[in-house]
Amino acid sequence: MPTEGMQPNRIPIPWRRLATPILAAALVATACSGQVVTPSVSPTAASSAAVSPTTAATSSLAKSPVPLPGGRLVYAQWIHEEIGSLFTTNPDGTDTTPLLPVGDPHRWSPDGRHISVVAENSDGRLFVGLIDPDGSHYVQFDSPDPTLDLGCFAWSPDGSRLACEGWDDTDLTRNGMYTVRASDGGDLVRVTTCPNSCHDIPTDYSPDGRQILFTRGSVPDEADATLMVVNVDGGGVRPLTDKKIGGGRLSPDGKTILTDSKGSLLLVPIGGGEIRTIEISDGGLETALSPSWSPDGEWIVFSGRASKSFDLYIVRVDGTHLHQVTDTPIGMYEDAADWTAAAP
Repeated sequence: MPTEGMQPNRIPIPWRRLATPILAAALVATACSGQVVTPSVSPTAASSAAVSPTTAATSSLAKSPVPLPGGRLVYAQWIHEEIGSLFTTNPDGTDTTPLLPVGDPHRWSPDGRHISVVAENSDGRLFVGLIDPDGSHYVQFDSPDPTLDLGCFAWSPDGSRLACEGWDDTDLTRNGMYTVRASDGGDLVRVTTCPNSCHDIPTDYSPDGRQILFTRGSVPDEADATLMVVNVDGGGVRPLTDKKIGGGRLSPDGKTILTDSKGSLLLVPIGGGEIRTIEISDGGLETALSPSWSPDGEWIVFSGRASKSFDLYIVRVDGTHLHQVTDTPIGMYEDAADWTAAAP
């Protein structure tokens, strides 16, 4: 039975991106470590240390002169890369709400009523739980497999399924991508088999729900990351580009992948063509990574570094009207933001 109302153990998820000047790397870099490190602090300590939401940014660096978009963001805040918490906030940085002492992956459901969170369950396996946008009604699902760790967070468009990275330290042939039922974590279905003990990390479903975008990464070459697509029944597996690019989010219209490489935001056409770098015209940022689309596809939220800390920013797709969302003290950073149109 799923556990309801409990706080999950804070686990540094194997594939979470370390957004620091030295450790910022492709999404697959941490995914392919295949290790889960138990923190030296308890969930209660993590919660009390990390639940201190930053206020709306007051820096003169990035104040957009145009009306800001609506909706709601969910993101992870980290203290010295070790203690993580989830928060929600408005795109202008107001009304910030703490959720859980846990990191990422996490993702809004299509209707904005739930947030998927990957955490360690009572069986000691990584699996998915759901929480309401106000931080209430956390439910951690029981794992459907005794030896398989499942990082499930990417929702199908109708909200019925979650795509998962799966790996088994006792049997590496089981590494691949799976899906489960979003309502209770049941009905485990295998979609891909990752060759040579690599990792298949889901990113998004296509808007029609027929395909899943994912990253395939190899060990030990952390730079060996390939954007892939597969039909939900496991057929039609193919790379989307010959460039070594890890991660990526699919635009709402299904035509463009938003990703990053070497500290810059990139737009990759799903049907092939020129990969474009988003030139952020307002300047001042040294690094931009971990991007995600606004619900209408006109804005982007990302983690950016202007000096010594990483904050959340939003910017239009053409690189104009940069706006700083959070103002993070040194030693803390925020990343992995996801955007919903409206949370009930």
